[in-house]
Amino acid sequence: MKINDLTFLPQYDDKLEQNAEYLRQILPFMSKNKIATNPLNFAIFYEYILGRNIDLNNDLDEILAKQDDFTTELSVALFKKYICDTSIDSLERINHVLLQLINKTGDIINTTGEQANAATIDFQNHSKKLENNQNLAEIKIVLAEIIVGTQGLAETSMALKAQLDESKKEMQRLRQELAQVRETAKTDALTGLLNRRAFDQKLNEFVETHQHNALDLCLLILDIDHFKQVNDTFGHQMGDNVLRYTANLMKHHINEQHYAARYGGEEMAIIMPDTQINTALEVAENIRTSLSQYPLKLKGSKKSIGTVTISIGVSCFKINDTVESLIERADRAMYRAKENGRNQVMSENFI
Repeated sequence: MKINDLTFLPQYDDKLEQNAEYLRQILPFMSKNKIATNPLNFAIFYEYILGRNIDLNNDLDEILAKQDDFTTELSVALFKKYICDTSIDSLERINHVLLQLINKTGDIINTTGEQANAATIDFQNHSKKLENNQNLAEIKIVLAEIIVGTQGLAETSMALKAQLDESKKEMQRLRQELAQVRETAKTDALTGLLNRRAFDQKLNEFVETHQHNALDLCLLILDIDHFKQVNDTFGHQMGDNVLRYTANLMKHHINEQHYAARYGGEEMAIIMPDTQINTALEVAENIRTSLSQYPLKLKGSKKSIGTVTISIGVSCFKINDTVESLIERADRAMYRAKENGRNQVMSENFI
C-alpha cells in the first residue's frame, strides 16, 4: 500500500543470485520448523533470513524455541508489527470514518436536491396560478404557499450548510490524524529515529538527486560496540535504554538537514546531504566522544554498566555511486574501525 511517497511495505533490491540464495535457505528452514509455506509466512521468513530486522528475529527465535503452532493469527501479528507498519490499522480506521463521512454528506446532499426539485415544481405550479389570476384572496393564498415553500427550502439549505461545516471540521481532523500516522510509519518506535524503510526511501531519493547534480552527500554507519554483552549482562531493557541514549546523542549533534535512522538492531545511520566529508567526520567524532565520555549507570541506581562506545564509518557520494555502493563503503569503514580496536571513526579514504 502506498500513499503519495509513503509506503507501508519494505523495499527489496537484492540481485537475482542473492534472492536465489535466500530461497535455498528459507524453504528448508520453514519445513524444518513445520511452518506452512503460504505467501504471508514466506514474507516473514524472508525478512528473518535477510537478517536486517533484529527485533523480528529475536521474537521468532523465542517463538520457534517454544515449538508452538505457527497460527494464521500469529503470522498476521508478526507481519503487521515488523514488516507492514502497525500504523496501517490507523489508516484503515481513518479510511472507514472518511467513507462514513462521504456517505453521510452524500445522503443529505441527495435529500436536499430532492427537496429543491420538489420546491421548483411547486414554484412553477404557483407561478401558473398567478399568471392569469385576478382574485386577490386566491393570490394571497398562493403567496402564502410560496412563502412556506421558500422557508422550507431555506431550512433545508441551512441544514446542508451545517452538515458541510461539520464535514469540513471532520476532514481537517482526519487530515491531522493522517499526518500523524504518516509520521509514525516513518519512525522507529524505540529510538524515535527514522526506521529502516524510511531510511532506504530517503537515501534512494538523495542518491537519485545527486546522480544528476554535483552536490555533496555523506553517509555515516554507526554500530554500538559490544552491544550483545550489554544485553546479556544487564538485560534487553538496559540495551533498549542504551539505544535510546545513543539516538538522543545523534539527534543533538546533527544538523536540521541531516537524517538519523535506526539501520537495524544496534546499528544506526545518518544521511548527510549538502555536507562535505570533513564536516561529516567532525559530527561523527562529536557523537563518538560524547558517548564514550561518561560511564552509564543503571536507572535509579548508582551501579555503573561501564563506558559504552561506538564505531563509525563514513562514506561520501561519488559519481556513478548507487545506494548499495555508498552503504557498502560506509559499512566497510565501520568494520575497519571495529578491527582497529573499536571506539573510533573511520573514513572510507583510510580503508
